Amino acid sequence: MRYRRAASAAMALLLAGMLVFALTSDGNAFTHAPWILGLFLWLVLWGVLRSGTRAIAERPAERLDEREREVRDRVGFIGYQFAIASGMAVVLMLVVFQNDRAVLDRAPAVLTTLMLAASVLPTVILGWARPDEELDADD
Repeated sequence: MRYRRAASAAMALLLAGMLVFALTSDGNAFTHAPWILGLFLWLVLWGVLRSGTRAIAERPAERLDEREREVRDRVGFIGYQFAIASGMAVVLMLVVFQNDRAVLDRAPAVLTTLMLAASVLPTVILGWARPDEELDADD
């Protein structure tokens, strides 16, 4: 469990760093080595977290028991809400700064980073939870 929490914290810090880099880089972050390295580290951490959480957040419903399905649905809903809010934040950023070329150049990397965060958020939540809390659906 200890490594799951460490991996969850590392993922959160990595995504925060990638977002800050995407917001402050000169031009498109996709062309900068630090952001690309962050993407590689994201893939590694995602694999570690999936392994540690038995991939409950990503498995199809047919392969889960009732309690696992309920947990997956709860954390999946949180990830979905984060994705919607992130997308709207980027749209707002594009509307407010529509005449600022620097912000427009940064928008694709910002959106990509936020979508990476939304896609891994359910697994991060499961990775942070204690094993006895992970499947405790009676909140």
